[in-house]
Amino acid sequence: MYRLTHIDRESNMADSSDSEQFSDGESDGDFDVLSGSSESEDEMNDVPMNANPWFRVRPPEIDYLHDQRFVENSGPQNVPAADAKHIDYFLLFLTLDFLRHIVRETNRYAQDFITSQQRIRRFSRLHSWFKVGAVTLAEMKGFISVILNMGLIRKPSITEYWNTKFPSQDTCFVDLLNRQSKQHYKPKQNLSIDESLIASKGRSSIIQYIPSKAAKFGVKLWVLSEAVSGYIYQLNVYKGRQYDPTPQGMLQGANVVNKLLDAAGLFNKAYHLFTDSFFSSINLAKELLAKGTLFTGTLRANRQMPNTIKNPVLQEKESVYIRQGRILLCAYKERNGRKPVRLISSFSKAAQENDKPAMICSYNKLMGA
Repeated sequence: MYRLTHIDRESNMADSSDSEQFSDGESDGDFDVLSGSSESEDEMNDVPMNANPWFRVRPPEIDYLHDQRFVENSGPQNVPAADAKHIDYFLLFLTLDFLRHIVRETNRYAQDFITSQQRIRRFSRLHSWFKVGAVTLAEMKGFISVILNMGLIRKPSITEYWNTKFPSQDTCFVDLLNRQSKQHYKPKQNLSIDESLIASKGRSSIIQYIPSKAAKFGVKLWVLSEAVSGYIYQLNVYKGRQYDPTPQGMLQGANVVNKLLDAAGLFNKAYHLFTDSFFSSINLAKELLAKGTLFTGTLRANRQMPNTIKNPVLQEKESVYIRQGRILLCAYKERNGRKPVRLISSFSKAAQENDKPAMICSYNKLMGA
């Protein structure tokens, strides 16, 4: 009876509004009894006789202890062995029994459907059922695998999933462009090779990400062009490492250079090629020289080279040269606080031009596909 009496007393003290209110003069203790005038008489009568009153709690609250302890053994249950394959975990949820059930029901439905047909047309696909036979468990696994894979790899149409041609296998346009470029123009001596990106947001394995380019995502091209005019003489579409593998022991850049020059038919004609540090190496310069082609390019610090060029000790506007036969290496420091620039050339000689190595001036003028 205390609870009912307590609520009645608090209800008489409450404001005439329906909202619940708390007195500013309540005790400063850890809790106060809550009251409200919104409770109807029926609601109060529903309160159990042994119910404890609600108390308002103010933090920090004294530790609240209860006698209920969590004793469940949580975590994975009935899992495969530690050396189990991925498929074993998948079959925990899509079980073999369930797959067998799907196979049985599929075959039963097919048989019932065929039986219900009074006359099967000559070219109906139902005839293949009699030739191939009932669906097997292995076939059902393969079918479900295809469905799951189609959810991961999006194609514009269902038929594209059965297309075995590589997306860039039909290179008729590229072949035409390369053929006509050679037919109607012969480049001057200085050439350059660089990568180019055609912006694209399409879904394809040939889409590349190049953060240094403005578009960043697109189809990457290897472009051989005349250095002065930028006239494209030969280009190849990069299909990715899987379809454009680099021969073992060869740098990708060197492989690209050899393919482009060979396809363009420019070996042994004393052409002078410029490239950036991605393509350049001492071995490439020697290889091109053996094929009657001159070369100039920047060098990355991680390429193989003598320590005099790899780790030069230079002051501002100072340069150092070393030579091995036709191959000239140069390191130049433009100003203090900046890393030195390294170049290689089988064409240039050690010379200065406006306080810079002449080969740097030549590179800045002629490099750029």
